[in-house]
Amino acid sequence: MKSLVISLLLYCFIGYGQISEPFDSFDNTGEWTSPGGNTGSHAGDLCFNITGNYLAGEFYVFQSPIYDFSTWSSVELLWSQESVVRNGDVFGLYFYDNGWFFYDISNLNGFYSVTLPNTTIALAFVLNTSGTGNLNGKYSHVNFLDIYDPTPLPVELLDFSGDVVDNGQLLKWSTASESQSDYFSVYRSDNGQNWDLLNEIPAAGFSNSVINYEYLDQTIRNNYVYYKLKQTDIDGVEESFVPIALYRDNKVKSYNILGQKVNQSYKGLVIDVLYGKPKKRIKY
Repeated sequence: MKSLVISLLLYCFIGYGQISEPFDSFDNTGEWTSPGGNTGSHAGDLCFNITGNYLAGEFYVFQSPIYDFSTWSSVELLWSQESVVRNGDVFGLYFYDNGWFFYDISNLNGFYSVTLPNTTIALAFVLNTSGTGNLNGKYSHVNFLDIYDPTPLPVELLDFSGDVVDNGQLLKWSTASESQSDYFSVYRSDNGQNWDLLNEIPAAGFSNSVINYEYLDQTIRNNYVYYKLKQTDIDGVEESFVPIALYRDNKVKSYNILGQKVNQSYKGLVIDVLYGKPKKRIKY
């Protein structure tokens, strides 16, 4: 069992959550699973006894779906609960991080928070009713659970790619979310080692939806050319992303009207293709 450091928080703090678990329903795809029976959602609460009393000698488990927090700095949980259990009964908040660990939250009432490692992949609220005494008036329920990253990365990059086009090299990237992002810097290199700054593109600042960006490098580069993207937030903190390589073939390819590749000695209608752009000519 872990030692739980609990603090009473203002309700307005909930607004920073990235994942909200309202507990309106259970056991559907992507939802928490319930123990069934007299447990489930009671007016939007996770409840161990919707009516009457919970049963003695039970191990009730509400378990979350599998989470992926690998890109988070850490995992902050914020929840509200009410709990009045018998002596010996244990109401616990469990988390799975290469094994199950738990905090004893029995007989706590109010708003609480705890920080977990980003290697956590699942959560559970568990009521072990192995205690003794009268069950009348005993209960536990959770009003809500918010899960968030207390120090989110400035930018969650979805992809960074490029295309060779007639008038240069077109770079594209998209972000899933941005927090305090200031601008993107685009760099170019002919060898993947020495980089030249091409331009700085303003970032969105704050966003929780997908944003697409483009930049056209209008300098035609033959053979391989490399591009690197760097993001700077409003505090001056920088984050660089994996470079990409583009290739432009500067050799003329010749084809006949049947689309067959031909050499320079071919006579007749010839279609020359350079940089993917066709041009017709007739050789005699």
